[in-house]
Amino acid sequence: MRTTRFTFLLALTGVLLAALPAHAFNTKAGNDRPRERGAVTPERVKSDVEAAAQKLQESSSRKHTFYGTLIRNPTEFAALAKYTVYLFSVWTQKAEELPIKRIFIRAPRGEEIPLPSALSWRTPVDQGSATAKRFGPYRQDGFYLVPTGALVREGQLIMDLTVGRTEWAVVDLPSSVAVSQQGKIFSGDPAPGARPDLKALQDFIRREFPGFPVPQAVQ
Repeated sequence: MRTTRFTFLLALTGVLLAALPAHAFNTKAGNDRPRERGAVTPERVKSDVEAAAQKLQESSSRKHTFYGTLIRNPTEFAALAKYTVYLFSVWTQKAEELPIKRIFIRAPRGEEIPLPSALSWRTPVDQGSATAKRFGPYRQDGFYLVPTGALVREGQLIMDLTVGRTEWAVVDLPSSVAVSQQGKIFSGDPAPGARPDLKALQDFIRREFPGFPVPQAVQ
């Protein structure tokens, strides 16, 4: 089963509603970019952020990153209900900012599309690491379901933490990676209320994100 692996270090969208007023995004988040091939393991996420932290001279209040995979197999795409699975990770200096309150897509005319959470958990941070010093000693990870069709439309991915940070612009859409792969990947919008098949979701995460926990139910 062939797939193409990409990191979206920023990402997402919505459906335009003509009846709603146009919405100007407050902050530009930037575009995503492809990552090196290979499975996304806990060790890889840890080393990626540690490398980023070591390049900084000053500390930041918090940091986010995420990894996603675009599906090429039609059977798996249907089983996942036309969602793309993203792994989001957040580091903060303050424990009370976690967990993530919500992640959603805001379309240009203001519509908000929530991303369903498949699974979320806390991850320990090495207290002597550059990551802990620069980005914070508190971390949360989670798998979220992104409507695949949204990746090729205009919009913005937004994150709200429990306290301290809301309207956190994560990435601008359309996804430059998804657009570059149009015609090579499947795209489309999930049906209202549709959710992935649990076994298909578990198998996908085990293959693409080995070493991470898998959901035991689909909400």
